[in-house]
Amino acid sequence: AVVSTQSTGSSGINAECEQYMADFNSREKLKMQHDKEMAENPDEDGWIMVTRSSKVCATAEQAEERKRQYDEKLEKKKKEILHLYSFQDREKRKQSLVELKRKFQEDKDKISKMKAARVFRPL
Repeated sequence: AVVSTQSTGSSGINAECEQYMADFNSREKLKMQHDKEMAENPDEDGWIMVTRSSKVCATAEQAEERKRQYDEKLEKKKKEILHLYSFQDREKRKQSLVELKRKFQEDKDKISKMKAARVFRPL
């Protein structure tokens, strides 16, 4: 085995590194495009490749849109907070149960009146 003792200067190493990184980046870009196409389009058997991609926004506009939607959701949630104290929630639940019982009793009375008003009518 013959070992080359030829050394390249720092400019040669830098150029070689830059060339390698450019090749690497182009291969990675092609790989990402291929994976994206595979994830979006089904193959000849109808299967779609599942990828490990994250839900990171591709563009700044999409990120801004998501942030705006999230902020709107928070604003709506803040407006929906009606009861600051826990006893207010308990009282609200008690009132709704009382209302349900009252409606149930009214329906029960209505049904009993309808049954009492029914007359036997043979065909």
